Formats: sequence, structure tokens, C-alpha cells
Amino acid sequence: MLKASALAGGGLVLHAHLPRALAAPTDAPAPVALNAWLRISADDRVTIVVSQAEMGQGISTTLPAVLAEELGADWSRTAFETSPVAAAYQNPRVKWQFTGNSESTSSFFELMRTMGASGREMLIAAAAKRLGVAPATCRAERGKIVHAASGRALTFGELASAAALLRPPAKPRLKPRSEWQLLGKPLPRVDNPAKIAGTAIFGLDFTLPDMVHAAVKASPTFGGKVQRFDAASVRDRPGVLGVVPIPDGVAVVAQGYWQAKTALDALDVTFDDGPNAAVSSASLARSYRDALASDGWVLAHPGKPVAAAATTLEAEYESQFLAHATMEPMNCTARVDATGCDVWGPTQGQELAQLVVAQVLGLPRDQVRIHRTLLGGGFGRRLLADFVVQAVLVAKAIGRPVKVVWSREEDLRRDFYRPAVLHRITAALDPTGDVLGVAHKLVSPTILAHVFPPAVTETFDPSCLEGLLETHYAFPSWKVESKLLKVPVPTSVLRTTGFGPNIFAVESFIDELAHRQGTDPLAYRQRLVRGNPRATKLLATVAERSGWSTPPAAGRHRGIAFCEAFGTFIAHVVELSVSTDKAITIHRIVVALDPGPVLDPDITTNAIEGGTCWGLSCAMTSEITFEHGRVVEGNWNDYEVVRMPQLPPIEVHLVDSGATSLGGTGEIGPVTLIPALANAVFAATGERCRTLPLRKHGYRWP
Repeated sequence: MLKASALAGGGLVLHAHLPRALAAPTDAPAPVALNAWLRISADDRVTIVVSQAEMGQGISTTLPAVLAEELGADWSRTAFETSPVAAAYQNPRVKWQFTGNSESTSSFFELMRTMGASGREMLIAAAAKRLGVAPATCRAERGKIVHAASGRALTFGELASAAALLRPPAKPRLKPRSEWQLLGKPLPRVDNPAKIAGTAIFGLDFTLPDMVHAAVKASPTFGGKVQRFDAASVRDRPGVLGVVPIPDGVAVVAQGYWQAKTALDALDVTFDDGPNAAVSSASLARSYRDALASDGWVLAHPGKPVAAAATTLEAEYESQFLAHATMEPMNCTARVDATGCDVWGPTQGQELAQLVVAQVLGLPRDQVRIHRTLLGGGFGRRLLADFVVQAVLVAKAIGRPVKVVWSREEDLRRDFYRPAVLHRITAALDPTGDVLGVAHKLVSPTILAHVFPPAVTETFDPSCLEGLLETHYAFPSWKVESKLLKVPVPTSVLRTTGFGPNIFAVESFIDELAHRQGTDPLAYRQRLVRGNPRATKLLATVAERSGWSTPPAAGRHRGIAFCEAFGTFIAHVVELSVSTDKAITIHRIVVALDPGPVLDPDITTNAIEGGTCWGLSCAMTSEITFEHGRVVEGNWNDYEVVRMPQLPPIEVHLVDSGATSLGGTGEIGPVTLIPALANAVFAATGERCRTLPLRKHGYRWP
């Protein structure tokens, strides 16, 4: 059971409707399926299946719009439904169902286009047969098939049954961008009305008849377990129904959550701290240093022989452990009965959760039915199935539907953390300061082992190298070596994955090289990307929009960072001032972004604004630390995130380079913000901060 839990999945999805305002009425005619993604009712309502979890990134608007665009649907007559677990809804790249890694649009774009175009051509063929005309003389337009010459039209609802009998075209025609009516324009987000009205169903909102509640407490140390507990110590408390053992911990079940939580706090329970009771931030830091000084490196990217250097520049950079800290803490509702298991919860990964629950309960997978709710944040945390397993085990033990809710402290202290990362970068320089070659060594724990084990070996995790192998800087030699460090802290994917810590190191080092040579940092980058049209245009745009060539107001200073991540080119310029007591005031942030075709400019801009704000927390204050085998931080008072008064104006400028490939935008926002901020601090103070967060160096918000 523990092994299955460690494999970690996210939730499955089975016909859980998205915003109620757009859901089909219960008395609507039965719809006709043209393919796995598309159904049409006789009343002309089009239902589009959404495979990806909506966690605020707007995917429940964008992906249906892609299909609706090709179909020629009337957007006002379109409803949406979440997908079940089935091969048809797997990510086309990895053949697995999940939401993450900024892959929702980039992986599903062509598939959704094809499904929409296939439906359109089937409807046109059915209409042409009924009208006695050639299919080429008909077009799809706002939910109708129109015969151009005569103006005669048939609605989708009138044609759906006949169209469903036709063979889907193998290669339907896809619309060029010049014909787009929905894509490339801002659409009202379909998830917003229910959220504003308070009717949207997140995991914490879900309820069932006869449902009870559970609060959970796991061992405070990693690898610890329950030594003993006394259920009688809380048996007589109001509403308490029982105490249930769970992996590494206990759950108290009661009629209401607060009854369960207060009883859990009073429960007489003793934990065995296990083998990691002495782990601390200091001991972990020593293990990183020991790894950096030892042999056994894996060559990730070979360098070329480097001529004798006049001098070298060497620097080390450290990124901290981070928690996901989603605004909605982990929660899940489960019911186990004679028909199998039903799970309702905010999840990112569909198939893994079904697999894990089936293993835990010893059920066939088709008897595990997991229904996805809206997610109050994800950042990769909800790919894991530990909270799902808890709910399932408690529901089975108590014999009733159970909602398990984690406290904020449990959420922060039982996370799978973004690993801390240590870099050493060395550049060989000629007498003018030009780079002859770069050698980069990286020490990192695994990122993917808990969410995609097949990608990881004993010595190598490809996600740890993200951003180091895709550089567009034209150095004569760029050697990269990695070391996969085993730590007792559970680590996993978190927004930006490997790009975040790696680009912080690379872009800080690029800045150091520029200043070492006495060259403007932006001009230095422009010289290194010469010959790359997308990078060149992006840097020119951020230079123009930030006014880089014009000196900022007195006391203000700027920093810049650039990269390609998740298939998207991005650059941040941060303009700030620093007081004598190290209070940082950010006056302006300018972002240039080239993700390829922009499907929805408002949603894209929102993603970058939100990611930029999230990155400010990572850069300035957020950090997970350890003492006596335990996580120190437990709530927002000590795991600090940026507050509204600290947020500066953020300008996002979308760059159309003519690229046809789609990049991701959900995770990239923080990536270049963090080094741009650190580089701006150097420009303002002359202090190079090579470790995060910046509060370690005494910097603070005003």
C-alpha cells in the first residue's frame, strides 16, 4: 500500500460538470457523439469534453475554444464536461492522463483542432447529402452548415444523427490562422461566472448525503510512523465517530470538520520519529557540499576542448526548498461500497490516482471512479495521490462517505517539496573577457521520481537539467554535469520544475560575465543570441518596452533575465530601488513573451502576471527549512508570500515572431523574474546574491 501511495497519482475525472451556468439542462435531448471529445444535441447544444484540470489557468476556456473554432460552433450554445479516464483523453506526448508541465495547450492543441475539424467535415457531408449539393459548396458557421450559393442552412442539431453514421475523415482540413474567429481573441472565461457567484464546486465545497469529515495527522518526521494512539482519549468528544490508522499517521472522523480537527489536536498519539530525526537544514546543506566536492558526475552535455584561459570566473548558486502552498489545502471525498470506489477531489493527474486506489483496495481499475472538481491551485502538488489514498482508507474503515481535509500546517509539513539545488559554474575567459568555455555542475534531488518513475534512473533525472541543455547563448563550449542527490526529504515537481533554479543560476552568471567585461547586460545577451531571430526580437521588444536605453529615475536600477522554457521565449526587466536598510521597492516589471500562436491574449497575460507575482515570493521570502527531522514552517506567518501592497505594476507584451509551435505559459512566469530581480539588486547595491530567498541577505519588503 505504501509503495502504491508513493507512486502518487492525481485525480480521475468522470462527468463532473464545469460551470453550472453553461451546463446542459437536465431535460435536454440526449446528445449524439461525433467523437470522444464532441457531442451535439437535437436542440443544437454542443458539448465539448475537457481533459485537463482547471486550476485557475483558464484551460477550460482555451481548449474547448480550439475545438469550437475548427467545428464552427456557436460559442454561446457550447457546454463543457470533464473527461473520464480513457485512452482517448491521454496526453498525446506521453500517453498518460495528467495536467502539468505547461503541456495542456502544447500537447492537446493539434488533437483538439483535429477533433473539431473532423466533426465539421462530418456535419458538412451530412448536410450536403440532404441538400443535394457538393460538400465543397458548404461551410460551417455559428452552429449551422450553410450552402453558400443558395443560402440554405441546417443546424448542427438537425444533422448530428446523420453525421455520426459517417466515417471520420483521416486528415480533415485545419483552418489557417487568418480564418480564426474565436482563437487569438480574448474570450470570457467559462469558469469565472460560477466562481464569482459562489456556486463553483472546489474539493472543499463538495458534499454527499450521510457524509462525515476527517482530520488527519501524519508523522512529523519523514520516514516516521505511529507508535501508539489511544482512541478512547477522544471517544466522548462531541461528534466523534472514530479514529482510523492511515499510512504514517492517524485520522479522526466526526460529524463535522471542526469536531474532527479539535479532537485530533486532543488525541493521545505517540510517533516513532524513525531514521531521519536528526535531519536539519544544516545537515542537508552539508550533503550538497559533499556531493559537489565528490566524484561520480553524470555528463549531461559534452563540452569541447578549451584553449588556455587568461582567467576564470567561478560562482556557486543555491535555490531553496519550496512548498506548493496551494490556497486550497489537500482534501478529498471518498465512498467505498459494494459497487467499488468513488472519489471526488481537486486533482491534476487522472490515471495514476485510479491505478493507486485500485492497488490499495484490490479492485479492478474500472471499479474506481474518480470525479474531478475545480482546483484551488495545483502547481504539481495534486499530481500525487497520498491525500486520495487517505480518504479512501478512511471511507472504507468507517463505512460511510468521508471528506478528508488537511490543515494548513499538515499541508505545508507533509508536502513533496521543490528540491533545493546547488550549482557551480566556471567560465574560462580570454584576455578581453570573452568566454572560451563554460563548465556547469549541478547537484539536485529527484523531481520526477514520484510522478513519472520511468523517466528516472539511479543517477539521472532529466527534469533536473531543464534550462541547462536548451540555452541559446552561443558559447564555444558548454559542458554540463549533474549529480542526483538522495535526501530524506520527499521532493517532486513544483511550478517551473527544473527551469526555475537552473535559470536563476544561468542568468545570474550571464549577468556576472557581462559586468566582468564591462558590458551592458542586455547588450551582452543580444550579442550571445545573435543569429536566433526569436530571441533577438524578444530582447529588442523588452528593451524598447522597458526603456532600457534611457537611464531610470534617480535611485532606480534595472535587472534583466532571458530564457526559453516550456517552448516559450520570455524576458523580464525589473526596475527597483533599495533603501539603506535593504528595503526593496519594485517600481515596475516589464515582460516580453513569445509563446508562438497566442490562443487567448487575456488568459496568456493573466498567466504571466500571476506567475510573476508567484515568483516574487520565491525570490524574496518563501523557504522551507528543517530541524530535528521536521519542517519548521507551518502557516502563512512563517512561510511568507508576497502581499498585495508589495505588488508593482506588471506589463506583459506579447511578441509575434511568426513561430507556429505552441509553448506553455502556466509555469514560465516566475522563471526569469527571479534572476531579473536578483540582477537588479546587484545593479542597485553592488551585492551579488547567489542564494535564495533574498531575505537571507537582509533584503525585505518596505
